[in-house]
Amino acid sequence: MQRSTLVRSAIFLSTVVAAWAVLSLGSAADTPPLEVGALAPQPFFADRTEVVVDEAETERLRQEARDAVPPPRETDTEVENTVTANVRLVFDDLQILAVGEPPVGPPTSTPELPPTTTTTPADEGEAAAEPTEPAVITGVVFIDVDGDGAFNPDTGEQRVDRGLSAVSVEITTHDGTVSVVTADQGGWVFEYPGGPVVIEIDNDDPEIPRGYLVNTGNPAQLIECPAEETCQAENIGFGVNLRPITEMVDSITATHPLPEEKVLYLATVAADDVVRNALGLPLHITTIQTAAITEATLRLAGRIVPEDLQTVKANVRSTPPFVFHTDTGPDEQGGMAAAEIVATNLQANYLINQELLSELQSAAADDVDPVTVEYTEDQLIVDQNVPMTALHIAAIEQTSAPTIEEQPSSGLMAVVTVMVGLIGVYLATFRPEFWARPRMVALLGIMVVLGAGAVRGTVALEESFSWYVMPAVAFGFITAVLFDQRIGILMALAVGVLAALGTLDPGVTVYAILAALAPIPFVSAVSSRGSFRNAVILSSIVAASVAAATSWFFHVGPNDAITDVVGLSVAWAFGVSVGASLLGLAALQFFEAAFDITTTLGLLDLTDRNHKALQMLQEEAFGTFNHSLMVGTLADAAARSIGANALLARAMAYYHDLGKTENPTLFIENQFGMSNPHDDLDPEESAQVIRDHVTAGVALARQYNIPSDVAEGIVSHHGDGVMRYFYEKARRQRGDEVDIDDFRHIGHKPHTAESAILMLADSLEAACRAVFQSEEPSPDAIEKVVDRIMDEKMEDGQLSESPVTLGELSKIRRAFLDSLIGHYHQRIAYPNFPGS
Repeated sequence: MQRSTLVRSAIFLSTVVAAWAVLSLGSAADTPPLEVGALAPQPFFADRTEVVVDEAETERLRQEARDAVPPPRETDTEVENTVTANVRLVFDDLQILAVGEPPVGPPTSTPELPPTTTTTPADEGEAAAEPTEPAVITGVVFIDVDGDGAFNPDTGEQRVDRGLSAVSVEITTHDGTVSVVTADQGGWVFEYPGGPVVIEIDNDDPEIPRGYLVNTGNPAQLIECPAEETCQAENIGFGVNLRPITEMVDSITATHPLPEEKVLYLATVAADDVVRNALGLPLHITTIQTAAITEATLRLAGRIVPEDLQTVKANVRSTPPFVFHTDTGPDEQGGMAAAEIVATNLQANYLINQELLSELQSAAADDVDPVTVEYTEDQLIVDQNVPMTALHIAAIEQTSAPTIEEQPSSGLMAVVTVMVGLIGVYLATFRPEFWARPRMVALLGIMVVLGAGAVRGTVALEESFSWYVMPAVAFGFITAVLFDQRIGILMALAVGVLAALGTLDPGVTVYAILAALAPIPFVSAVSSRGSFRNAVILSSIVAASVAAATSWFFHVGPNDAITDVVGLSVAWAFGVSVGASLLGLAALQFFEAAFDITTTLGLLDLTDRNHKALQMLQEEAFGTFNHSLMVGTLADAAARSIGANALLARAMAYYHDLGKTENPTLFIENQFGMSNPHDDLDPEESAQVIRDHVTAGVALARQYNIPSDVAEGIVSHHGDGVMRYFYEKARRQRGDEVDIDDFRHIGHKPHTAESAILMLADSLEAACRAVFQSEEPSPDAIEKVVDRIMDEKMEDGQLSESPVTLGELSKIRRAFLDSLIGHYHQRIAYPNFPGS
């Protein structure tokens, strides 16, 4: 982003924030805020008739309507899933915890087969005899119910040892390992040629009941069985591995909030079910679980509301579900335990649909019409020292005239932002000459902020004086002088917007706009300080007239005397306008110096022959001084002919050769009765001397505080043209090897109409002075000189960057001719007068 863009953006933001801050300054209410229940600090009357809504009574009725809506309920299926899952989890944990942890110890070692031996037959030529019958090994795998390590299936008891079928027995011989599966009663048989074998069984075999481990101490055994014999392997028995009941109770009660006695019973049942499962008997814990889940499902099916949850839980505990085991009959304790688990985990599932209830309540509240109270103008709302209600405060706020304190600060910021933004858009689009100068943009921003300050001051003084103490005239006056008439009109509109924001009074807004516009036509015609003073008086008279009209229309009440209101407004408007304009006139000099602005007043000072720089020019370089005066006359006439700034053109002409005071005798117009020093200088040295008068002039312009608009004439009055005389002289001396750029002036081509006129007038005056020293200055001769000079500048491209059109050049040519013919007019030859 370019630096100038950043600068303008910073100016924009600073102007917005500063104007907003100034308008917001002191906007807080002087009186404390009104509060419900507080005593009224004064009697309050309605300023106008308004219908006020009694929000408190309206809300009370609406709340009654909301409360009257019956709550809609729905069955929450997720609750049923959660309850049954929690009930099932208790029984799952019981069954998992019933089995104890495997014993910790060194792993059981597996016996190793002894090495094989080779027997040599007695007669090597005779083959060894082979056995006719194999060796047979038998064994039993069983559930050791009584834990004695012996297989006793026929004791006559209800729970007896039982053989385990389908269990794999791993038998390893020297020829490899084979699996033998146990039969229905747990028995197994293995036939082989004979010899040592290792018999093993795996505790993790899926056919071994959950919770059982080998308790006979022989999960692996080594047997030597000869051929043709039957050997009996040791029976392998599995005993139950149960967790201690106390550990089960502690673990369950830690995770489930259940009574200890109920958990103790269920833990005993779960432990017994480990044995029952191994014996193929019905599981009691499963029966209790089924009864509990059925009870929970039935209770939830009856739709439990939150208010009835505790009653339902008590009913579950008092009427537990019926538990019946197919092998042992009814189980009262199991039913009570199931009831406790259900009651503990039961939740309400018939719940209020809060979203639907909110919609129904909102609809019911919307059907209630607001309760309103009408207050008429001048009606007493609340008397002093009476406790205030919300209705009183609402009536006071709604029936009172609006004030600036009541306006939103963010809205004020928004309007100020839009206003300043539009000013910037206008400058960038229609006045690029100002937009390109950040100083001018900053100055306009300062004027906007000062306008906001004037409005804020008017608000503070209005109650004691009048709205018409607003110094609107001064802003139109100063802006039109510092910028021009169109920017003055733009400033008048801005002052009107600021007045509207700061006062909320349409009459003050109208006055601010019209009063700020008043001085613009008068300022545009001034050409002297007396004219400025006249413009101040005339602008103040117009402002007083505007004040009379606006105060009569906007501020005269039905009980007011017209003459009193209008007379006071006129007096304040006229007096403040005169005072503020004179103060602004005094401030103009500060703004000119601080922002490098060339105003009409400044130009009048610059064209005053008593200016220090002009006096110095007259004393140091009298010929240049006279040349500059003549150039000023020509430039003034030409500028007027095309509507350019004649005063600026004249001032530029007066100071364009200020640098010649550094070495005045090196310039022809100051060489009185002396030889030309350039005759003894090289052409390049002469060119450098001529070139230096531009840089010296710029330095002197800074020294004498000459504005940059006027100093522009110093830089551009020769453009970058060639010093033809010295260039040709160099060519005569050295031929074509001379570089023409060594003989160019160091300035730049004119960029404005005034600087283009100055270039033409300067060259024209010098040419006429040179030509008409030896020739008769007839009109035809003057016209030829004018045509030649203007054609040369055009052909050299010196006017290519100026805004002057061909039509305007024709007018400038005519103005030059008229001025020069008037200057070289025919004179009467007096008798006996020298030279006549």
